[in-house]
Amino acid sequence: MALRFLDDIAEIASPLTFRGEFSQSQDGNVRLLTIKDLVSMNPLDVKALSLVQAAKPASRISIADQDILMPARGQNYPARIVTNVLETILPTGQVHIIRSRSVDPQYLIWFLNRKSTQAQIASRLTGSTIQSLTKKELMKLKIEVPSREIQTMIGELNFLRLRREIARKELQNIEDQEIDEVCELAVRGQNA
Repeated sequence: MALRFLDDIAEIASPLTFRGEFSQSQDGNVRLLTIKDLVSMNPLDVKALSLVQAAKPASRISIADQDILMPARGQNYPARIVTNVLETILPTGQVHIIRSRSVDPQYLIWFLNRKSTQAQIASRLTGSTIQSLTKKELMKLKIEVPSREIQTMIGELNFLRLRREIARKELQNIEDQEIDEVCELAVRGQNA
């Protein structure tokens, strides 16, 4: 198994903070991604991102299918993969975009979220009040690169785990709605 720096196996972009004018709109031309979206959504739900009408979206770095995103600031540094991108997504800033050149992105997302890798990231944070992960430090992360076959196997297992988490959340939402409906019916029946 080879040990490589992240910079050797992926392109890393850290776009500037989005300062263009925009307004939320059902007919928007782009979706905006924030650090909050990265930290709160797993997996990342592109359709839940804010749809806005933005000026000159093509002049910015946009997020592409299979990009891996990580916050550049904050308390948590989860890596999230973007899939099924059918529209333009712009990061609002303070987000690292990682595009794998030679490693299976699904494997890389698993590796970046491993406890030992997250500990390695924590040791590289700068700042005292608001910690940040600089692009320079992110580039120096050491990545274990197994054979392509092992990468694929780990990536597929991790993908199945994420799909299972989604199914559990959806089932929990359905159960919660059913319980709420029964309770509402009981209250209405009591008051009738």
